Amino acid sequence: MKIVGIGGGTGLPVLLSGLREIRQMGPSQIDITAIVTVSDSGGSTGALRKAFDMPAMGDIRKCLIALAPERAVLTSVCEHRFDNPESFAGHSLGNLILSALYQMSGNFAAAVRLASDLMELQGKVLPSTDQPVTLCALYEDDRIVRGESNIPRPGRRIRRVWFDVQNPPPAPGVIEALREADAIVLGPGSLYTSIVPNLLVAGVVDAIQSSTAIKIYVSNLMTQAGETDGYSATDHVSALLEYLPAIDVCVMNSSGIGTGVAERYFMSGSEMVAGRPLDEDGMRRKGVLPVAAPLLKAGQVKARHDPATLARLVVSLARGFAGAHELICA
Repeated sequence: MKIVGIGGGTGLPVLLSGLREIRQMGPSQIDITAIVTVSDSGGSTGALRKAFDMPAMGDIRKCLIALAPERAVLTSVCEHRFDNPESFAGHSLGNLILSALYQMSGNFAAAVRLASDLMELQGKVLPSTDQPVTLCALYEDDRIVRGESNIPRPGRRIRRVWFDVQNPPPAPGVIEALREADAIVLGPGSLYTSIVPNLLVAGVVDAIQSSTAIKIYVSNLMTQAGETDGYSATDHVSALLEYLPAIDVCVMNSSGIGTGVAERYFMSGSEMVAGRPLDEDGMRRKGVLPVAAPLLKAGQVKARHDPATLARLVVSLARGFAGAHELICA
């Protein structure tokens, strides 16, 4: 079974780590591919992409680590961030390694392949494009902002996002992975800054639409302050359908979070997506099947999907869809 995850940030690595665990357990044969956004502009990633005129590497690093063997020494080392000397402060070693591989190879996709080989990946990580791109956003008040890290603005609602470079070419292997997939999973992750940017790459939407794979959107657990304020699960789906009119299933969390965690998120301007009206009938009218399950990882300070539970649900949906497709075609 070939499963392709699309996204970035901290959300996609959760799905990838869960799928990796299933693959390790066997005998299930799962081929895992991650297609990752490269438009981040903040922190260490932002500084390095400016210094080397390269695509953003931070989200790529996180996905590489999610698919690497747990006990690999290089995996833990890549997460190390320097606090001294000042010139290296805030940079993770993984970001620096990817930057070095980019300089050595002269090609970002090649640099990611080299990093994958070094980390003995149990799957593939592909940048959605190997071109440097800047994400831009238009708000409903007609204001425009450039740079992914500048986009979340409390009190403003996003109308649309786009790249400063129109239709950047897909990185090698991206279109082929989508065409051959049995399941294409979008998210979890920031709607406008982790998921949608991948859909702005030339050929990606067409490849997803023409693929016979089941298309699954994993809704976030929490709204994101300044990006999806007040969004219900249906609002997330409606926004995503504007970029990709081909979603079969929306996976939502049905379990609640602790009062302390909820209060911390509330103070930062976020609330639980599942706590808002799910409007499952409205989602069905859009042609999207709502699937609710208890996906929250217990005992965490932050609201996070449980990797194993989410991965098992994705695999189950993919198998069910494949079985139904075989019956229809028989």
